Amino acid sequence: MGTNFDPSTEALPSAIRPLLETDRRELVRFLGRDPEENIYLLSRVANDGVVNEGSASHGRFYGHFGPSALDGVIFFGHRKGVVLAGEDPEFMRAAASLALGKESDWIILVGPRRATDGFLSHYRWRGRPTHINRVQIHYVLRPEDALSAPVDGARRAEPEDLEAVVGMSEQMLIEDFRLPPGSLSREGIRLSMQQKIQDGRTWVVEAGGEIVFKADVSARFSGGAQIEGVFTRSHRRGRGYAVRGLTAITADLLRSSAFVSLHVAQDNAAARRAYEKCGFRPFSELRLVLLNLAQE
Repeated sequence: MGTNFDPSTEALPSAIRPLLETDRRELVRFLGRDPEENIYLLSRVANDGVVNEGSASHGRFYGHFGPSALDGVIFFGHRKGVVLAGEDPEFMRAAASLALGKESDWIILVGPRRATDGFLSHYRWRGRPTHINRVQIHYVLRPEDALSAPVDGARRAEPEDLEAVVGMSEQMLIEDFRLPPGSLSREGIRLSMQQKIQDGRTWVVEAGGEIVFKADVSARFSGGAQIEGVFTRSHRRGRGYAVRGLTAITADLLRSSAFVSLHVAQDNAAARRAYEKCGFRPFSELRLVLLNLAQE
C-alpha cells in the first residue's frame, strides 16, 4: 500500500471513506470527545492536517459514517502503525476489512481496548500471525498531580547525542517487543531520532558524562501531550533517573498542556512504579498488537 494508495481507483468497505480537509471540523469534534485516548490522532491533525502525503509522520485517515455523523476513525500511518477510535460494530467490521485489503501492510496497532478487541474479532482469524498482543495501561498526568521539577532534571537532546540515543532506542525496542538483536533497521531508527532531535522532541538525562536516560514526545496538540520511548540504560536502573527525567519533561509540557499521557505494558511493574512516582495515574486500558515482522 504505502503512500501511493489512490482512493479514487480502489473499492472500499461500505460507509467508510478517506477523510479530507473538509472533514476536519467533524473529525476534531469526534476525537475531542475523548482527548486523552485520542491524543495521538488529535496531534496528527493539529501538526499535519487531515491529508498530508509530504509528512513521513503522517498517514491516511478513514472515517466511518453512521446515519447522522462520524462514528469511527482509523488511521494508517506511513510508518505502518494503525490507530483507531470508535466502537460501533459496523465501523469495526469495515475497519478490519480495510486492514485486510487496501491497507494490509500495517505492522503495529494501538488503541483503546474495547475498540481494538472489536476490530480484532473481525481481523484475527484471517490476519497474519501476531508477535505481541498485550494490554497496555494508559496513564495520564494532570498539573495537580505533578511533582516539582529539579533544575538539572533533563535537557533536550542535541545533534551530538544522536548515536547515543539511536543505540538506546534500538535496545528499548528489542527489550519491549522481544525482538532478536540485529532485527531492526538501525538506519531507520537513526533517521527517526535525527528528526525528533531536530524537532526538540527527545529529552535526555546525563550522569558521569554518559546519557543514561531518554524519552520522546510522540504527540502534542493544544489540549495535551504524549510521551513514548522511555528508556534507562540497564546498568543505571533503580537509581531514579526515569523519575528525574520524566518530572522535568512533564513540567515543561504541562506549561501549555492540560495533561500528559503515556502507556506501558501491564506487566512492566518497574516502569509503572516510576510513572506513578511522577504523579501519573491509570486512566484506561489499551491494546497493542505487533504482527510478525516476516510474513508467512
